[in-house]
Amino acid sequence: MVISKVQIDLQPWLVNAYQDLTLPLIQHRAHHALLIKYISGSGEDDLINKLVMRLLCLEPQQNQPCYHCHSCQLFLAHNHPDFYRVELEKGKSSIGINQIRQTITKIYERAQQGGNKVIWIRIASLMTEAAANALLKTLEEPPENSYFILSDRHDGQLLSTIRSRCLSYFVSMPDLENASIWLKQHVLTNQFNDNELATALLLNENAPLAALSLLDSEHWQNRQQFYNHLYRNLTEKDLWELRHDFINQEDVLIRLHWVNTLLVDALKARHKSGRFIINRDHVPLVRLIASFGNETIIQLYSIWNNARHQLMTMTGLNQDLIISNLLAESEILLNA
Repeated sequence: MVISKVQIDLQPWLVNAYQDLTLPLIQHRAHHALLIKYISGSGEDDLINKLVMRLLCLEPQQNQPCYHCHSCQLFLAHNHPDFYRVELEKGKSSIGINQIRQTITKIYERAQQGGNKVIWIRIASLMTEAAANALLKTLEEPPENSYFILSDRHDGQLLSTIRSRCLSYFVSMPDLENASIWLKQHVLTNQFNDNELATALLLNENAPLAALSLLDSEHWQNRQQFYNHLYRNLTEKDLWELRHDFINQEDVLIRLHWVNTLLVDALKARHKSGRFIINRDHVPLVRLIASFGNETIIQLYSIWNNARHQLMTMTGLNQDLIISNLLAESEILLNA
């Protein structure tokens, strides 16, 4: 898809981040390597695209790209010869050393537009250790007029040696009140109540675009159906029947996350901190889990969180086996 000016206009909560990231450019003290950490669904790609465009622009207006110079036009056409975007290739699970080496070779060449060269490594924690080490030397001694942008989720794990050579910046999200105001303007207000809007935001760490995606009818209905099944099976203490809600589902990690938030909510409810719960639209389910007692809830959280962590960080695992073991272990725990 061709980027247009409209597509890189920033959402309100990104304006301050963009100003922070571009101020050093105006002051001629920009760091050659940025590590931008974000919460998924915050509009992070729009923010970085606009930053890249400003770095490449030949006639910038303070912190804004001009949109008119040949460099801007090439970028808008996705055809800029001095911009290198490195990301996960289709069918791969990591960014390999060959991708990094090929990019490094190119940036030592003269900039074809006579300006800066920009390298954006998207989801940088997907680099293999060998790829990260290949990048390290270039970060230590970068070519002239070259800028590196490494972007990653806030919980992504990068080598400390890479982090130490970058200027880190975290893209903060709006508070719940302001995020809710934005969300109300972008959904049918009579379709969702305030508790549902707040829940969608809190499940996504206040990232408005991720919350908006969750409220898409199919996603939201899938969550409602899953929670209804969970309530019934927890009441009967028969978790094995939940296999159908996990096996062969594309959003397994999301569903595991939802269960973890419910377990944390239950602990909050038991400690009279119900006003801080995330799943505000499913209070009866939270109360049911809270009835299991602190020790059981903590044990359940440990095994569910461990299963999610394994599936997120270890490649080649048998997902069906992990889920089956998780449900069997949870059922034993509830019936002990």
